[in-house]
Amino acid sequence: MDGNIRKIVSARAFLSYSYGFLNVLLSLYLKSIGFSYLEIGIILGSAIIINAILALFLSMIADHYGRRNVLIILFLIFGLSAFLFLRTDNVVILAFLSALGGFTGTGGGPIGSGGPFGAIQSAMVTEYTKRKNFSKVLGIASAIGMIASVIGSFTISALELFKIDVYELFYLAALFGFVGAGITIFIKDTGLRSKHILPKISWRNIIKLSIPTIPSGIGAGLISPIFSLWLSIRFNLTAGQIGIIFGIANIFTTIMMLVIPHIIRKEDELKVIIWSRVTSSISLILIALSPIMILTAFLFIIRNGFQMGAIPVRQSFSMGIVDETERATSSGVTSFTRTGFSSISPPVSGSIMATSIELPPLLAGFVNLLDPILYYMLFKKNFR
Repeated sequence: MDGNIRKIVSARAFLSYSYGFLNVLLSLYLKSIGFSYLEIGIILGSAIIINAILALFLSMIADHYGRRNVLIILFLIFGLSAFLFLRTDNVVILAFLSALGGFTGTGGGPIGSGGPFGAIQSAMVTEYTKRKNFSKVLGIASAIGMIASVIGSFTISALELFKIDVYELFYLAALFGFVGAGITIFIKDTGLRSKHILPKISWRNIIKLSIPTIPSGIGAGLISPIFSLWLSIRFNLTAGQIGIIFGIANIFTTIMMLVIPHIIRKEDELKVIIWSRVTSSISLILIALSPIMILTAFLFIIRNGFQMGAIPVRQSFSMGIVDETERATSSGVTSFTRTGFSSISPPVSGSIMATSIELPPLLAGFVNLLDPILYYMLFKKNFR
């Protein structure tokens, strides 16, 4: 693996480790300081849309002015947001800090996810990789991120075991944000730049790639940002117990990320995207119907494995059909569409939870089924 890719992946690992516990703790922390389900939904929804706008804007800026430079700034913002998060109970400030740091449940281990970070980092990896190896290299990079995320999830359980306040982990995330910025400084700038801030070469494919993310975003927004809170309410689990479930799910996802790219051909990428998302959506529907915690945890693990395990394949497919100077922009636009539409869901989900605990994952699963259908309709000439 190229030395620059190692630096990208190392910086991502610190970020993914932080997201491993932040994704569990965010909604639980907001509940612990007295916010209602609706207020939590509003905070998360506002944060998601702000983060989506950042992903769109900064990815285009990164392609035009330099991906490494923008990434350094992003890490510094992440660190500052995490440091300040526990120091306020103001709704507006909490929403803003959640947005800047990406503390919305949408960040995570895979290098192709997590708002502006994912958009820019996945594009940077392809700068140092041959097209035929996109899926494999992105798979390895994502798997390393997932391993870091697993450790982050289990860290909650370790702190809970020793009766240490788990919310102090926000300060550790702040430290790792600054470490990530320091590592990124040493990545070589290839000088690859787009001539225009707005995409001029690949805009048709960028639009096509963005359309399936609309139902994907709406469905994810209904359950992903509040899933730890949902588990806590449904089965009366502690943060540490939920961290174990998330950690196991991330282990399975890591395995999927390593295995899938090595057993498929480049020509089969679209087929993998479609069937993995069908499986993920059905698993989510079954989660809503599951009466026991063990089965629910198993279905969540399956859902995560197929939804996130195919991210490197999706990144490879999307990076392969757009111009190399517009790859961060492509990821940024699709991230904006997905997370932008997902921002409308948390307030709805928060309201629904007050009356029906089963409905959020059930609705999310059915909405998400539209994602693979749209992928097939838009790219069926690539389907073999």
